Amino acid sequence: MLKIWFNVIRPKTLSASVAPILLSQVLAYQFAGQFSWGLAVVISACGLFLQISANLANDYFDDKSGVDTALRLGPLRAMQTGLLTRQQLLQGMRVSIFVACMLGFYLIYRGGPLYLLLGLLSIAGVLSYSAGPRPLASHALGEVSVFVFFGPIAVLGALYLQFPQPAAPADLLPFLGYAVHMGLLAAAIMLVNNIRDIKTDILANKITLAVRLSAPWSRVLYTVLLISVAITAYFNGQANWVVIFALIVGLALARLIFRRQAQHLNRQLAQTAAFMLVWSLVNIAEVMLL
Repeated sequence: MLKIWFNVIRPKTLSASVAPILLSQVLAYQFAGQFSWGLAVVISACGLFLQISANLANDYFDDKSGVDTALRLGPLRAMQTGLLTRQQLLQGMRVSIFVACMLGFYLIYRGGPLYLLLGLLSIAGVLSYSAGPRPLASHALGEVSVFVFFGPIAVLGALYLQFPQPAAPADLLPFLGYAVHMGLLAAAIMLVNNIRDIKTDILANKITLAVRLSAPWSRVLYTVLLISVAITAYFNGQANWVVIFALIVGLALARLIFRRQAQHLNRQLAQTAAFMLVWSLVNIAEVMLL
């Protein structure tokens, strides 16, 4: 049963939450003037459980609404294979959200009312991505949502908590570039997923950004997102080797997505997620060398 739940939480995609928070804590360690290891653990765990909640909610509501069918090209979901019932998945989602909320209460205590608002927005994002009368994923807002939540909110929100309080929002401006390129990569991960699922999403009346743009133009946008990571790093004043690394990997992944058909994009998805984690580590290495 543990192996089933491990697969259900989609471990290959968890780099989307791990990478920006890990980077934010290294930035805090280097520049905040103080650092709490305990707080870093709570921040990381909260972000991880929020993403797990989002993955479980996506599985639950997509199955309930009929979006996930036997025709989908992605890995089979637990409910499709009969390994879990819908009720079990709902209970798992509730437990994950509960744990995220319990961890979040401590972050609210440390950060004040702003973090109550961020917490409410995060839970709303977890649920509204796939659920409700106007799910974000079904109205071409998935990429924008993950850009915001896994970019500025994950990096700057986690970083701010480590600064001596009360901290001025202007203290975070030097780190905005890091938040932007984390968000760009999170959006690229989402876009690959949606390019793969264009045909089945059309059948389910799920209008993602990829459905609106069409597969060819979505591949162009994916390329733009990856190249923009290198451009952002350049204007962020980062080392030449970091910018060149981003450009080389970005162009290599862009070349692959134009060669792969939808049924082969699961590997592209995993490679893009891996790039996000490696990119975080590259940025961490550069920061530690400053």
